[in-house]
Amino acid sequence: MTDAIIISIFVIVLYNRLSMEQIYLRHFLFGLLFPSLFLTSCKDEEYPIPNVPVNLSLNLDLPSYTPLNSPGGSVYVEGGSRGIVVYRNFDEFIALDRHSTYDSEKECAIVQVNADNPFELIDTCSGSAYSIISGVVLVGPAQYGLRRYNAYWDGAYTVTIYN
Repeated sequence: MTDAIIISIFVIVLYNRLSMEQIYLRHFLFGLLFPSLFLTSCKDEEYPIPNVPVNLSLNLDLPSYTPLNSPGGSVYVEGGSRGIVVYRNFDEFIALDRHSTYDSEKECAIVQVNADNPFELIDTCSGSAYSIISGVVLVGPAQYGLRRYNAYWDGAYTVTIYN
């Protein structure tokens, strides 16, 4: 009877020891695997548009910015990499760089508002289409969205565009 108790205790101790070793082994393997995922999981690809400092103020009282006095209006302004398109979406202003992200080294890689669909920006060089509200790619071959700049409206007559 005492042999059975001793054997039972031995089995329980051995099982617990194996379980603890397995737990430590799992933590050890997880500790090795987890950091390696952060170090090798994604390669950082270079965004094709240069980061250019922008700090502009637009006076909405000026005739050149009259389209921005009502929602849905847009204008082109100097600045950014190859110009900026500013769009008014109700009480929010959106400022996107006009430099297309596909074949960005070409001179013709500039977006413009689509005459048939004012919610779309078209790169006539590559055929890529972008959303004027977010800058995301709607139609390829472009893989990156347009660079978006911060736009602050004071609620009256001044819109500040900056990065």
